[in-house]
Amino acid sequence: MIKLIIYFLFVSSALGIYSDDDVFYCYDDLTDVELSQKIIVQPLDQYIFLIVSPLAFMCTMFITYSFIKYPNTRKMPGDIVFFISLSDAILCIHWFATACYFTIYDKNPLSSGPFCQINSMFSIFAGTGEVSYNVVFCIYIRLTLKNQFKVISKLPIILHSLAWLAMISIPLLAKFTHNNGLSIFGTCSFKYHPGFPLAGIVLVLLYTLISLYTIWYFNKAIPDDEKYKEIRDTFGKYYYRYIKGSCIIWTCEAISFTIAGFNCSYFHKGFLLIFITLGNSAKLCTPVVLSILRYNEPTIKDQVKRLWRKLWRKDNVQSELLHDDANFYDTIHQNLKFDQVNTIIFGIRAICKSDQQLETSIQEEFKHMNISRRYTDFKLSNESLMNNDLTRLKSNYNLTTDDFIEEIIYEIDNKGNNDDKSFDLKLLQSTMTVYAPTIFKKIREKDSKMINHFKSFDLLANQEQIKQFKGPDGGKGGAFFFFTHDNKLIIKTLSDQELVVIRKNLIPYFLHISENESVISPIYGIYKLFRQNVQESINVVVMRNAMQIPSMYRVRTYDIKGSEHSRQVLKKNVNPNDDKLRKITLKDIDFQNLEQKLHIPQQYIYRLRKCLVNDANFFSKVKLMDYSLLIIKMDWYTYSQNNPHIREAEIPNYFSSDLLCIPSINDVERGIYYHIAIIDYLQEWNAQKIIEKHTKKAIHANIALDTSAQNPEDYAKRFIEKVAYVIL
Repeated sequence: MIKLIIYFLFVSSALGIYSDDDVFYCYDDLTDVELSQKIIVQPLDQYIFLIVSPLAFMCTMFITYSFIKYPNTRKMPGDIVFFISLSDAILCIHWFATACYFTIYDKNPLSSGPFCQINSMFSIFAGTGEVSYNVVFCIYIRLTLKNQFKVISKLPIILHSLAWLAMISIPLLAKFTHNNGLSIFGTCSFKYHPGFPLAGIVLVLLYTLISLYTIWYFNKAIPDDEKYKEIRDTFGKYYYRYIKGSCIIWTCEAISFTIAGFNCSYFHKGFLLIFITLGNSAKLCTPVVLSILRYNEPTIKDQVKRLWRKLWRKDNVQSELLHDDANFYDTIHQNLKFDQVNTIIFGIRAICKSDQQLETSIQEEFKHMNISRRYTDFKLSNESLMNNDLTRLKSNYNLTTDDFIEEIIYEIDNKGNNDDKSFDLKLLQSTMTVYAPTIFKKIREKDSKMINHFKSFDLLANQEQIKQFKGPDGGKGGAFFFFTHDNKLIIKTLSDQELVVIRKNLIPYFLHISENESVISPIYGIYKLFRQNVQESINVVVMRNAMQIPSMYRVRTYDIKGSEHSRQVLKKNVNPNDDKLRKITLKDIDFQNLEQKLHIPQQYIYRLRKCLVNDANFFSKVKLMDYSLLIIKMDWYTYSQNNPHIREAEIPNYFSSDLLCIPSINDVERGIYYHIAIIDYLQEWNAQKIIEKHTKKAIHANIALDTSAQNPEDYAKRFIEKVAYVIL
């Protein structure tokens, strides 16, 4: 097709369609009137604009219409394709208007005239949008494949904002610097400039590199096996063609622009005007060819087919479209997420097998895992250690500092051991680093009567949990949470900063929870999963689930910090008996309005208060803050009614301490127990928290504002005064 177009253009040149008289000299200081007379739209270009622009407009609008008609299809990346098509549609209107103007007036508009100025702004706006959203599409694919366990807050808003920032700022910049007007292509866009135009070539090169990197990363991130074969083939068939088509078209535009610039500045040959026609033809190929390729885009292919049938066959497909929530990239994301969760659970279970004596058949399950042991040069914190701490570690626990910096590396292949064919187990090629395995094994042993980690991480038993898992739901931090099938344990992601915090404070942490009665939610293990193919890692921590029984028996959940600023979830006049409150995590002011205090037996008050004071002082000593007291009111009466084998006398067996599950003595709360734990305690007092504190005070113009963020000493003091001595 391209060879045919080039052959036709050269024949047109031989027939005298182009003339040396039509070439103007870029360095001439021409007035707007002279420039309008010198830069003309060649007859062939004119007919191409008049005939092809409406066809290209129809191609783009068919996709655009499908997104307007069915709002359900606009979620990412469908909305990106929508804006690319909309940008192409605006460009088609721009080209058609240019050709119509020249046909009517037999001359180009004045470069500084209203028509050309307005038309050029639309042209630059739409052209920038097309390029920006193609780049955004690549970024979206990259982030989708990378972040299975972290929510990027307001990702659609961020990506659209970046694209629209470019779409608005570049036209305005061109306007304010007087760089919009007549171009050497005879259209109103970026104004012509003499010399060698590098912008087009650089733009094509950058886009090509970004696109090729996206393809490379996709191939690395998607496992090369039968399960993902269809996904790889579907993506390859569409995206390879789209990248190839867009790069060829944009390269033709860049080459045409370059040669046309040289011709204007140096050569002054009429036959080289053929490259202006070639460049204009390439522009029109963008909406035509790329729209056709976009019809094969995995997220909209079926949607366009259904819409086509609806328009031409009058099929009733609207309900089918409206309920089709999944798209191609969601499927990729979910599959990778499920397989990565399976890999994490498999790795943790393999590590926990050493906690107990297992049958030979179970030991065989992990025989293909390679294990290596190493010690790092990680620096432990000495500030919070007392002189006799190391002595106590050796004498009481037979531990040395080497045990706290020890690491074990497990290599996990992508085969797994799927003897049970009732579910499809897929492991990702990974290595799992286990931090301080000896230390956390001792912590697990402390709670071994209430929690069996090996059984909690049984892959078959957890499959239903994995299938129901939707994604990260860890609050404003966007952390990933996974609850095991028996509600005993939680897998939670850790940031690199949090990993450093717990590792350097591991000695005082271990001593505190081992030698004191504490309500700190214990950590049972810290791991780093490293996906070998994509060279990326994720930190996870295993902790005790404060609920211990299914969440359906939760009555209220409170997150208490001792602060009142922005610590209210419920609005005024809310019905306290609203069943929806079961699923909401309430805060300090909500607790004051609904509960006032914990209604617990007198014998627990002193012990719990002492625990809270000791735990707060410990966090102050190791320079940690922003922790919360989690209070969950659980309906054990209903749970026992639905599970006759559970008796109230057996409730303490679910917990390592009776302080973690205290009965309510409120007469109207039969069988209600308070589950108590201190959580989210790996935050240091750093520059970010200091800025957060003073920014909030500045915004509210209140120097005494009691913000959540405080230095560790003040935070502990407030926690003791407003939590330990108020809610009890």
